[in-house]
Amino acid sequence: MRKGIYGLLGILALLFAACTGQTPSAQTLSIQMVPGKPNPERYLVVFRSETLPPGAKGLAESAGAKVLKELGPIGAMTVLADGETAARLAKRPEVLAVGKEHLYRLPERVMVPEETYGAPTAADSLYRYQWDIRRIGAHKVWERVPLSVQAGATVAVLDTGVMDNHPDLATQIVAFQATNYCRETGGPNNTPSYPKYTLWIDFDHLDPNNLCTPAPSVLYEAHGTHVSGTVAAAFGGGRVVGVAPGVRLAAYKVFDRYHYTDPETGEEYDDVGAWDGPIFEAILDAASKGYSVINMSLGGILYTQNRDDVAAMVAWDRVMKYANRMGTLIVASAGNSAQNANGPVVHIPSDLPTVVSVSATGTATPFWQQPYPTSQTLNAEPGQDILAFYSNYGAAVDLSAPGGDCGLDENGQSWCTRPRAERPAGYRYHLILSTVIVDENTPAYAWYAGTSMASPHVAAVAALVRALHPEWGPGEVRAHLKATAENIGSRQLFGHGLVNADQAVR
Repeated sequence: MRKGIYGLLGILALLFAACTGQTPSAQTLSIQMVPGKPNPERYLVVFRSETLPPGAKGLAESAGAKVLKELGPIGAMTVLADGETAARLAKRPEVLAVGKEHLYRLPERVMVPEETYGAPTAADSLYRYQWDIRRIGAHKVWERVPLSVQAGATVAVLDTGVMDNHPDLATQIVAFQATNYCRETGGPNNTPSYPKYTLWIDFDHLDPNNLCTPAPSVLYEAHGTHVSGTVAAAFGGGRVVGVAPGVRLAAYKVFDRYHYTDPETGEEYDDVGAWDGPIFEAILDAASKGYSVINMSLGGILYTQNRDDVAAMVAWDRVMKYANRMGTLIVASAGNSAQNANGPVVHIPSDLPTVVSVSATGTATPFWQQPYPTSQTLNAEPGQDILAFYSNYGAAVDLSAPGGDCGLDENGQSWCTRPRAERPAGYRYHLILSTVIVDENTPAYAWYAGTSMASPHVAAVAALVRALHPEWGPGEVRAHLKATAENIGSRQLFGHGLVNADQAVR
């Protein structure tokens, strides 16, 4: 996705995450060839041992590779190497597989400026627009489960970073961690997981000895802040409320900013993405610290029949099994390609066996007919749930949750399929409202849509269950969420049903 200079979005913006185009495959990017020298690239090296063997780093370096990350508990590492070096490593008897390190991206997004609401207040005044929170029964949980009990669980948000000085999130974050390649701090507290990007990996002019260089502009990426608000925005802190306002958050920055020019079209790209190594490192860290749940609103596609994807598939399998053994439940978005996920294509990480895969729903309740802006509370009616038009589906889907759509027009089709100029102003009410960042001094709120928005609803409910049943393992929590879900239709579309916070914590 091409990104230009990030202008001011306004204090309240509409960001429609994801609904057009295909969910990208997990991608590899090549470094520009240096004349007279082999072309270095990022590789994932997976050893036969499921833990990193002694001397593994020295082995890689002696072959000519530069080690970027050592992932001890899963017997893997990421390295910078040319093709000949990678081939030599692959032939070592200690090595199981070597493959390109994959890049996983955020969904394609469209931004539309929205009116300014001004500085946040303590009144939770935007809660009336949060139909998604009420649709899964979260408001009923608040009547029974004290915030002090909810605080017994922590959700690790592996994403673009979180604005820890946002008034809805400032009291909720208990840990800050950056596992991305280009480490930097941001915000008034100089936290490593702040969603500020001043460094990038410039694939047009990359020095292997200096992978991260200053970017020509500052980029603030709001995705992780939005996800975090859906999980646990606090009561009275700002203007919205999360599914589990007492649950704690661990903010992980796994994304890097990168830049390259397409040699065929000449188009210039400035984007963010998360490579295998930083994601694996974050999962290992969160699981080793005993966090209850990991939310991963990101993804890409690997192919089971592609030899180049073998190393990544093995490493992903190992890291997920590690988290499961350590007692951490992983919840992930199913993807935004509107595709049937059955077949040789594997959406990573949601399709992996121990992960709770979440598809996205919208509602046919006609919010768009309400006066604009409305002073009424918008409630999605049971029985009006639809599969969001962008959502992946298939046998791998375990549960569904609100991800937002645009509502249905008079022909029963999503307003999102119509040009924006033809949509009624109230279509945005069908999206998911949560916290975002504009810059370090400007906390904000925005409507997003995507399976990225569905996943944190399930992660929050899973955290509530873990807070009430700390003795339960990931398998028991998965089974319980499925058993208490609301049946809203096809198993292929909605999994075992719409996650039901009220029933899950009874």
